[in-house]
Amino acid sequence: TFQVAPEVVIDNVLSTRHTVIEVSGLDRPGLLYDLTTAISKLNLNIASAHIATFGEKAVDVFYVTDLTGAKITTTARQLIIRQALLAVFSFDHDKATKSKAMART
Repeated sequence: TFQVAPEVVIDNVLSTRHTVIEVSGLDRPGLLYDLTTAISKLNLNIASAHIATFGEKAVDVFYVTDLTGAKITTTARQLIIRQALLAVFSFDHDKATKSKAMART
């Protein structure tokens, strides 16, 4: 397994109507589900998603707005989004997700 440091880039220039969030890191089963769940919990609408995998590296790009249809422009809100999406790649998150799945069965 390669070391792939997770990264989240938030951009408001690439699109006139949406905030573009590029998330990259080590791919794993359930990663896309976990990312979209985190985005949903942040009260963001996904207008478009572009998913790619390069070997063991996933690069997922989401075009999002807040619930009013506006871009995410405040630095504080962007920081919360970045932290939540980076947490998806953490060992603790992966372990907690597996525990929840086991509890449901």
